[in-house]
Amino acid sequence: MVAGTRAATRTLTTTEAAVLALLALEGERSGYDLLKHVGTAIGYIWAPARSQLYALLPRLVKDGLAHGRTVVQSDRPDKTLYRISKDGRRALDSWLETVDPSNRDAFHLRLFVGKLTTHDVLIRHVEAYRARMAEWLEELRAVDRTNSRQGADYYHYFLLRYGLQHAELQLEWADWVLRSLRRKGA
Repeated sequence: MVAGTRAATRTLTTTEAAVLALLALEGERSGYDLLKHVGTAIGYIWAPARSQLYALLPRLVKDGLAHGRTVVQSDRPDKTLYRISKDGRRALDSWLETVDPSNRDAFHLRLFVGKLTTHDVLIRHVEAYRARMAEWLEELRAVDRTNSRQGADYYHYFLLRYGLQHAELQLEWADWVLRSLRRKGA
């Protein structure tokens, strides 16, 4: 098996996908540039530790998912610039198309970098997420029917109520996203 083929077909971690998505969106960047971008945009969805990002970039190069090149600087230490490779883009595309409604962070990241895929793919993600939220709401409603609001149940209800309202809001939000994507895609 060719190393590039293995790299393009393996499943990415959320952190690997986030870094590759940043490289796909922003083009060639240093680790420092990527960290700055994390702080101003994608960091609201995904934020690695500085050491995690710096350790990941050479590994992506080793795995054939990115390319790195050293830039010699006279007034400061040399730096390495990274860009996504063709295998990296194939692996990222595969990750973007994989629907996993149980991983909320990955779902949010996929939606955040939605420019890298199609509206049809995003609609599949949101529909699956919405279905998971509807199941969760039904589970919570079943618990609500058994909660006596007495004794320990009195205190449990605080969080049950939070969960019910949160699930209802998530469904409302998912419906809005779906309407928006379908309207824009039409």
